[in-house]
Amino acid sequence: MAARDNVVEMPIKELVIERVFDAPRERIFDLFTQPGHLQKWWGPKMVGVPLAEFEARPGGKIFIAERGLDGTMVYIAGVVREIERPSRLVYAIHFADADRRRVAPPTHSGLGDAWDDEIVTLVTFSAEGRGTRVTIRTLSGFTAEWGEKARFGWAESLDKLGYAAVDDMTVAPQGEREILITRSFNAPRALVYEALTNPEHVKNWWGPRQYGAVSATADFRAGGRYRFAQGSPHGEVAFSGEVRESSPERIVYIEEFEAIPGHAAVTTVTLDERAGKTFMTLRSVYQSREDRDGVIGSGMEWGARLAYLQLDEVLEGMQ
Repeated sequence: MAARDNVVEMPIKELVIERVFDAPRERIFDLFTQPGHLQKWWGPKMVGVPLAEFEARPGGKIFIAERGLDGTMVYIAGVVREIERPSRLVYAIHFADADRRRVAPPTHSGLGDAWDDEIVTLVTFSAEGRGTRVTIRTLSGFTAEWGEKARFGWAESLDKLGYAAVDDMTVAPQGEREILITRSFNAPRALVYEALTNPEHVKNWWGPRQYGAVSATADFRAGGRYRFAQGSPHGEVAFSGEVRESSPERIVYIEEFEAIPGHAAVTTVTLDERAGKTFMTLRSVYQSREDRDGVIGSGMEWGARLAYLQLDEVLEGMQ
């Protein structure tokens, strides 16, 4: 991760936050302006984004739904005022309801019930070596109390964006019946193993956070069983099975999607530690090519990518 943000409060109630990311500015600009990317990092830690709309053009509409761990929803609507890829973005936002009608700010926002302004933000993206300096300047529409909360919220959001910027997860079919996933984590192997197998940690990263709370039970030893489940727009999503091997170096387990019994896969996870980082290889072997291709076509990669970005957050907290 990059160094801490430089934060400057200006006499005209201007808040400026800067951070340098280890990625080219085209990639960082896209993370700010493409809905699928916004879902990965927008909002403080432990907040999910079930819906993000961002029309990357002058006059384009913005609508973002944030879901807290307790299920509380906050909606933000707005408009893009200026946009120049990959160097500049200006947008104005306010609070809304699920039907996109303007509402008073939430009581915890620090803006007050009578606030009816727009929060106007200028974001600039400057090349800095092989990286990108992002400068976020809030131009109008906030109180001193909101400024303190915004500083905290932006810091956590940019932490999440930093993970998304360097996300190196790969997903690829192998042979006739396999899926191979690789991913690195900036934490030692023992910690990654603990986060993968301890249900108290699994609850905080497994499944897209925007779908709500996760139920997790697990006994990760040979002969033990596990079950991870979460709600979704289409009903409960639950995976369960038997553990065949479990150690910080290698985990082998049966993975069955409970909604479609009889199509379980054998999954092997290997964890290799190098220079304080852990490199994970996850190989799932399905019963048929049709089963394997069905999993790939289900959107599995999207869910796994979000889950592992959430795991980055959990690992940081554990350290």
